[in-house]
Amino acid sequence: MIRAFAEVESGGKSGFGPSGLPIIAFEGHIFRKYTNGAYDQTNPLLSYRYRKKAGPEWQTNNRNQSTAWQTLTTAMNLDHKAALMSCSWGMFQVMGFNFKMCGYPDVDAFVDKMKVGQQGQLDAFVGFCKSTKGLPQALAAKNFAMCATLYNGPDYGDYPTRIEKAFKKYGGT
Repeated sequence: MIRAFAEVESGGKSGFGPSGLPIIAFEGHIFRKYTNGAYDQTNPLLSYRYRKKAGPEWQTNNRNQSTAWQTLTTAMNLDHKAALMSCSWGMFQVMGFNFKMCGYPDVDAFVDKMKVGQQGQLDAFVGFCKSTKGLPQALAAKNFAMCATLYNGPDYGDYPTRIEKAFKKYGGT
């Protein structure tokens, strides 16, 4: 199940991009939340209302890993903490705002572990799963729809199908 999540979340990658930095995706609607919309007018690609999953702003900000890291750097220059909390990180794409659930004292400690290696990324995933009510049970029951809801929220698209397919690919039954 862990391998299935890693494959679906990171596209089958190690959790690191070509530059050696963790794979990230910047979520402008989350940045908006943590900055109370302070940058909606001045930086509409960085701070925007949620309209749909992977909308046009998201696609622009996350065209590739180089662009995603440039986007994050720009956002960090506006609000360091909010920017880090507004990214999903590594092979499991755990959102930075989940740092406490993952067992880290602050978002900077979480990001440091995401950068060090796959073990830090795995530890964050496991911490998130253990801290999310119902997720360990959904994983054990192979309830892919419930896993999708608890891991990615109600707007999960074809996530259950992709997780189940990857699970079976790795020998899950």
